Parts: sequence; structure tokens; C-alpha cells
Amino acid sequence: MVTEYLRRLKTKLQFSHQDSKNDEPFFDANDVNWNTKVLTHSQWAHTILGSIIMGTILGYGQYYPVLMQMHYIFAIGLAIIVVGIFKALQSSERWHSLSKLIILVFVLVGLSYYQTDLQIINYNSYTSYYLQQEGEYLGTVVSSPEIVNLDGQKYYKYNVTLHRLHPYKDTAKNSYIKAQGRLQVYSKVSATNNKIKLGEQAIIEGTPKSLFLIEEEGRINLRGRYMGSNTRGRIYDGVYRPASAKDLQTFSYKKSIYEEIYRRSLYLCGQIRESIKKNIASNLDGPQKVLAQALCLGGHYSELGEERIKDFAYTGLIHILSISGSHIALLLALIYGLGRLVKLRKRTCLILGILVACTYCCIIGGDAPVIRATMMSILMCMAYVKGRLYQAKQALCICAIICLVYDPFSLFDVSFQLSFGATYGLLIWGKVLYERIQWLPRWIKTPFVLCVSAQLLILPLQLYYFHYISIASLLAACIVAPLLDISIVLIFVSTLVSYVFPISLIWSLVDVLLRISLYLNHVLGRSYSLLWLGMMHLYCVYIYYALLGLFTYFLTHKNKYTVYIVMSLLCMVATFGASYYVTQYHKDTIIHYIPMKQCNVLLCIDPNHRGAYLLIDAPDYIKTIPNERLINQAIRAYGVKPKDVKVKYFHSNGLARVIYKNGMNQIVVYNGQSREKNLKLNDKANVLFITSRFSVMHEIDRISPRSTVLFSSPHGALRDVDPSSEHMYIMGYSFIKDIYL
Repeated sequence: MVTEYLRRLKTKLQFSHQDSKNDEPFFDANDVNWNTKVLTHSQWAHTILGSIIMGTILGYGQYYPVLMQMHYIFAIGLAIIVVGIFKALQSSERWHSLSKLIILVFVLVGLSYYQTDLQIINYNSYTSYYLQQEGEYLGTVVSSPEIVNLDGQKYYKYNVTLHRLHPYKDTAKNSYIKAQGRLQVYSKVSATNNKIKLGEQAIIEGTPKSLFLIEEEGRINLRGRYMGSNTRGRIYDGVYRPASAKDLQTFSYKKSIYEEIYRRSLYLCGQIRESIKKNIASNLDGPQKVLAQALCLGGHYSELGEERIKDFAYTGLIHILSISGSHIALLLALIYGLGRLVKLRKRTCLILGILVACTYCCIIGGDAPVIRATMMSILMCMAYVKGRLYQAKQALCICAIICLVYDPFSLFDVSFQLSFGATYGLLIWGKVLYERIQWLPRWIKTPFVLCVSAQLLILPLQLYYFHYISIASLLAACIVAPLLDISIVLIFVSTLVSYVFPISLIWSLVDVLLRISLYLNHVLGRSYSLLWLGMMHLYCVYIYYALLGLFTYFLTHKNKYTVYIVMSLLCMVATFGASYYVTQYHKDTIIHYIPMKQCNVLLCIDPNHRGAYLLIDAPDYIKTIPNERLINQAIRAYGVKPKDVKVKYFHSNGLARVIYKNGMNQIVVYNGQSREKNLKLNDKANVLFITSRFSVMHEIDRISPRSTVLFSSPHGALRDVDPSSEHMYIMGYSFIKDIYL
């Protein structure tokens, strides 16, 4: 009874906008009232958000490539503004409202463009002189260490904010230099003698390497995340030791009051986090222990194992392993429910909920889903405490605006995109779908509606990043998700109570629930439950969102347009089929560059997807093992089955030869060894040249001026290369768009 009450209360908190008649979907036709005199606060908030989105993307695009997924988000921002203009035209003071809206849009687009431009300039203006420099780095640990597997070895992964540097140079033996930025550090578990603690000042011995930030379509882009956190490089095999008072004196480092307060706060949160982990570990064993720690504190992906992570990803429940709105809602429901059981006033329960949510956010870290959920919970509780009307979509817009004003680069973070997109989908379609679906029992309908409404808006993004649709996600949402929700509540309760007295019975129940959840998730997460569609075609995404708008319009009219609802839904499904058809049937040969540190890799897809070849740039006598995960991800992104791909090796610095040929299309390695008469080609042939010698570029341009050239620099010598050449791309240097032959 108690768990059922908490589940109902959690659902009520997630759909707390139900009680507000004014809090209707932004795209709801009912919101267009011919008698409305002015735009509502919610409409203004959406317009502000759409303007900031557009300005941020435009500013980012001046420096870095804007990939397809950002075109999706830009289209959503533009659609929000267009709907705002339409609603302004429906108001009684149409021209006054329209003029104010247009002025606001232009001002906010300009300001967000300027802010993004300024932050990129500030990030790039600081020269990370310490990269490739071995030495001792003094810094503060700002993230909890996580165990990861690299090349079969276990490492601690954590982030350090730099303060000072002692370089290992003969010319600077006793120099201690000021350093800025953040480093991502990997320390071997077997070689780390001291426990790594959050908020601790430490000295890392090692050599920072530069970040490999080359964009690729279909891959998660980490540039925005690193720029937002001011991350400058990585240290592999870093040797960790705590900094003593003598070390601080030697490095001539003096802490400011702000830095000391921040460090002590981090340290306190880290100690609480470690205490919770130990508490869970003392009561659970095996994968149940790791899963419980992930459900309570987030992370622990590597410790769960690759197969279990795949199971969660394939069933669409991977989000539950990172702290999100579901965890905050369950925690608030638990606090509120327990408070009401002991006869506390609603006001007191909500204030306690705010305090607990803020504390929990500090303990687990400030990722985008956590901040979004915490801010929304604070706004909701404050609205109830003050007796104000709480509008969930307006609160979500305010949270998104605050996040983007504070850090514009969060817009390019996959966590931000999926978290806000899924939550907005819940708020738009959750209530109306729940009311429309009458034939399902409540215990099935609630998780079904949560699953469907959360994915409607972000489905193109999911296909872009993960390349599949999980058929089993609906079953997992109805069967596994409720078990995990109950487990989260029991873990919260048992962890807190265990500090007072042991309760082995509840921990045994948690163990059973987690075992059942892992088993069912494994059964549902088999690969045959997936539809590998690859990335959606850009124009098909635009059509999908237009149909989604029509679907919302028809859906929000009570007892009307049922036929149109079904038709628009079928058309939305048809866009996925159309996108798959367009990507599978093409006349040209597609050549896709897969950026990797180890070597250059090209994916060549024959016309109409008849076959595919993986061309790996490596000498015959050197065994180069590229990142298999990145290669499979690129293959799946383009709708190719990995088993249909043939692998070929070549050497970009080797002898002239044809490494790929399909009809009149061919890829040729050429470094000037052949005579000109042997290089002359049929005018109808489409040739892609690969060379590692800039001296032959003019020869290729003279003989075959229309051909594209990929330049490979094995030793990184680019001083004679002009990156702005029209038909030349430098592999391993920057983003290379797909080449069509």
C-alpha cells in the first residue's frame, strides 16, 4: 500500500500541471484564444527560450561545424518563435504584441550570439602551454573517482581543477608556474596507493595530452561539454598523491576564501557520498550492489559491465542509471509522504523537500538532468508554499533559460538535450494521452504513457545518437521500470535507516527486486528487439516535427478529430520508413571519414547500400587496432550492418595504388611515384585521392582538377598545408563532411 501510494504521488508530482487549466501545451490549439488580449507568461518564456537557442547555435557555428542534430534543435527553436508570432497575431492587440515579440527575438538572438562568441574566444584565447609537458600538477579534485576499464586495465577516472605547475625541465628546475583549466585524469587502480577524495587538494604527476575533439555525424559531440567545464586535456597513467601543507608552501599556492569554501563543500559532499556507497556495499553484493549504487548515486557504468549496460540501453532504461527527474520526484514523494504520515503540515513537508532535493543535488553532482529536476522541484514547492499557480512548462522553460544563460555550451550536451526534451514531451502529451487511452488498466497505462510521451519529441535525437528504436522499451517501461522505482524508494529508506539500526529484511527485499530487474532487463534487452534504422534524413526530421505539431493540434481537441489523430500518427511512423528508404537507396558512393587517434579510417558505402568497405590507414607491418566501438557506431549510423562490412588496410604514405573501385568510382593512394601518363584518368571517372605529400598536390590538381584530395600527415607536419583549399581535407585535423562519388 505504501509503495503504491508513493508511485501515485510520484506520478502526481511529474504531472503536477494537471490541476492547472491554464497550463496547456504551447502548441495546443486551445491556447489560441481569439479573445486573448496579450501573450501569456508561458508564451513569452517559450519565445525567450527559442531565441536563445537560435542565437547560441548561430554563434557556435561561426567557429565549429554545426552537425545534423543541432539543425533539429535549431528547427525546434524556430518553430517555437513561429508559433509565438502566430499567437501574437491572434491577440486583440496584434500589432503591438507582434512588434514587441519581434524586437525581443532579435535582441535575444543577438545577445546569445554575442555571449557564445565571447565565451568561445575566452576559451581559445588561453594557451594551454602545459600540454605535452611532463611535471607535477597541483589541483583540486572536482569529481568523484569512477572505475573504468582501458585496454583491459582498471583506472580511476576523475577531474582536477589546476592551480599550479612544476614542469620537469632542466631550465625550470625550481619553477612553480600558475596554471588554469581542468584536466581529466586516469590513474591505475593498482598503482594508486592513496584514496582519491572529492574536494581534496592533490598533486598529479604525469604528462597532459591534448583533447581529441573532431566532430562526426552520428557521434556524441563532447566539445561543448569540455568547453563549458574549461577542460583542457587528459593525463593518462597519472600518479596521484594528496598535497600536504609543505607541498602547498613549495608550490606557493594561497587559497582564497571562496576557493576554500568551495573545496570544503566538495569534500563534505564526497565524504557523504562515500559513506552511502559503503553502506550499500555492506548490505549488497555483486551486480546488485553496483546497480543499487548507480540507482542511488548515478554513474558506475563500467563497474556494471558492458553487457548489462547494453541491456539497459537496448530497453531504453539507461537513463535510470543517471540521476534524473524520476529520482528527484521519488525522493520528494517519499519526503512528502513520510511527512504527512507523521502529521506534518504540507508547507513544512514541501520546505523539507526543497532542502533534501538541494542536498541530494550537491551530493551526486550537478549534471544537466539533476539541475533541471532540482530547479523544477524547487519552483514547484515554492509555488505551493506561497499559494501560487504552478505551471510545469513555464518552470521548465525558466530552468532551460537559466542553464543556457549560465553555460551556453550545455545546449550541445546530449544529457541536456535528452533530459529537457523528454521532460517537455511528458508535459505536452502525458496528460492528454492518459485521458485519451481508456481501454488499458491504470497500472499499464501510466508507464506506457510515460514512455511514449517522453520519446515523441526526442526520437530523432535518439536515432542520431544511438541509431535504433527499441521495441522492448514499452514492455520494459511497464515491467522493469516499476520494479526499479520501488527499489529506489527502498534503497533511500534503508540507507537512511541503516545509520540508526540494521534492517536486513528490507535489504533482502531490495536484493530480490534488483535480481529480478536485472534478469527481466536482460531478457528484454536482446538485440532482436531492436530496429536499427540509423540516422534520420534531415528533411524527414523536419516533416516528422511538422506532423508532430498536427498530431498535437488534433489530440488536444476533446472528442474531435479522432481520424486525423490516427492519420497523423501513421504519417509520423511513415517518416521513419521514408528516411530509411532514402538512406538505403542512393546513386552515389558515400565516403565517410571516422576520426580516431590511432589511425585514419574511411567507411565506403556502395550505391544502394549493396556493400560497404572499411579502409584503415596503417602500414602492413604495424598492427593498428582502431576503436571498435567508434567504428561500429559509425557503421550503424549509416544504416549498414557490421557483418556486411569488409576490411582493407592501406598506407597513405605508401606506393600508388587503387584501394577501392566501384564502376567509375575509385579511391587512389598517390604520393608521386607514378609517371604522369599513368596517372591520367578517364574524364568520366570519379576519383578520390589520398596523399601524405603536399608536393604532389599541384600535380593532382593539374591532372584531375575536379577530384577531392584527402591529406594524411603521419608525423603531424602541416606547415606547408593550406587548410582552406577548396577540394582538400586534412584527416585527423578537423571535421570532414561526407564525400559523394
